[in-house]
Amino acid sequence: MKRIEEKLPKAEWTSLIDIIFQLLIFFMVTMALGTLQRQAQAAVKGAEKKNLPKLPPVEKLATPQDITTGYLLHINEINEKPFNGQLGAYILDPEFPTVEDAKKDTLGGHGPFALNVAKAKLQKKIEDEFFRTGEPPRLEIRAHQKTSFGYILDIMEFCDRDSIEVVGFRFANVKKQL
Repeated sequence: MKRIEEKLPKAEWTSLIDIIFQLLIFFMVTMALGTLQRQAQAAVKGAEKKNLPKLPPVEKLATPQDITTGYLLHINEINEKPFNGQLGAYILDPEFPTVEDAKKDTLGGHGPFALNVAKAKLQKKIEDEFFRTGEPPRLEIRAHQKTSFGYILDIMEFCDRDSIEVVGFRFANVKKQL
């Protein structure tokens, strides 16, 4: 059998070179933009750290003042059963503005709750009010110093999801600095 030699088609180098140059330009531009973005983020983070106000040290939570709008999430050590000194939360509103009023609530709709239960109940209350009124309510958070920062971030995250723009923090009994 005789071998038939086929000629290979000639390669088109011009289109291959064009593609290589386009890829090269694309990667150079994306690397440059990524570097600019990282530099801008680093500059902003540095500026944020410099401009943060220093909060005064807090001795303990005082009795919360009455609230007239929205909700107050009051987190503190509870020395009653079943908490026995563990952290618990009350969800206060204009109808039950103080912890004492919440304790008198016979339905137990305002606490005390375990932190994970309080988070779910607060989210439900906020979503219900938003559905009823069409406007997100105001939320204030008052937490004991032992409250984990992650818990507060979780609450702020669902506030952000529900478009609650007004989230306040209450401080009380500030130590005087000499």
